[in-house]
Amino acid sequence: MTDRPRALDVATGVGAAYTSRLLAEVGWDVVKAEPPEGDPLRQAEARWGGGRGGAFLFANAGKRGVTVDGSTLVRLAAAADVVVGDFSPSGRAAMGLPDDAYEVLAPRRAVASVSAFGLTGPKAAWASTDLIVQAASGLMFLTGEFDQPPMQLPPYQGAMTGGVAAASATLLAVRSSRGDGTLHRVDTSMVEALAVHTAAQLSDYVYRGAVARREARVKGGLRMVPASDRFVYCAPGAVSSMRMEGIAILLDEPRLAEGRFQTAEGRMEHFDDFVALFVPPFKRRTAQEWFEDAEAMHMTFALVQTIEDLLHCPQIEARELLRTTEAPDGSLVRMPGRPYRIVDGPAAATRPAPASPGIHTAEVLAEWLGANEGARTHA
Repeated sequence: MTDRPRALDVATGVGAAYTSRLLAEVGWDVVKAEPPEGDPLRQAEARWGGGRGGAFLFANAGKRGVTVDGSTLVRLAAAADVVVGDFSPSGRAAMGLPDDAYEVLAPRRAVASVSAFGLTGPKAAWASTDLIVQAASGLMFLTGEFDQPPMQLPPYQGAMTGGVAAASATLLAVRSSRGDGTLHRVDTSMVEALAVHTAAQLSDYVYRGAVARREARVKGGLRMVPASDRFVYCAPGAVSSMRMEGIAILLDEPRLAEGRFQTAEGRMEHFDDFVALFVPPFKRRTAQEWFEDAEAMHMTFALVQTIEDLLHCPQIEARELLRTTEAPDGSLVRMPGRPYRIVDGPAAATRPAPASPGIHTAEVLAEWLGANEGARTHA
């Protein structure tokens, strides 16, 4: 369809790619420009081994792929409504873009940069990884137990969070441009997108001078408790004002109903005794069994689902989050689709990621630049 808004993705990596993928998921015609050798993400191995290229398949679903020279890239940008990329020094180098690409590429509505630290400030030129982004945001410091090192979030969380923020800002910029006719430029920092999640802790520091710490070992209750097979989230043990009579019945451990365990202060004062009574019963049964019994007693429990659980979760299946797509080797893989539903809106972008660099160059040049462009020789 030629009347769809167009986005040109000129970045390697996940951040900008996820931004433009979200545009594809709301009906945009998104074209992925790659270096002739391809986006390095195609060869990136999974953190735990056992496969490569999965991140590329996920972040670039719904797009067509081109490889073009610099002058053609400028013309494609001019034919687009939006250009998305990482215009930091390292991002430009990875894509082979000139230093002035952020200013030179001129689509109709908006240019969006998605980089680790943003395009200004003393760290704008710093090289980075997703782990560095997580660490620099302050969020990692707040994650994990007090006596353990800060805990890393799963791979690409910084990049994907930045991508969500950038996609939102880009759509707002497009809407604004349609009103004022001005080309807008969006500068998104992944670090800042993650740092927003520390708002509550920042407020505590600003107003009370309290420095947030990871959770102490001795606390008013336990949240994550190991069952026989996996973990269960146990809300009555976490809520400081919750009394324990119901838990005593659920676990068939009457000693938990003693007065010393009925307040957060009491549980903390007798914490070792509390843990010794509270934790062992859970190991007698599966997390699913405890969850069902707690539900019957109107207690707020939740299963801590594994990744395997997600693949078979009735709620996830009913919402059709997971999508089956074809990998370049012909195998079928399941991966998340768009994380929302649009009633009577554009259909989901079911096109798989480009199977090889430049596979759609001829058709994109013909559609975006004119009928004769597809027949020209291109880099």
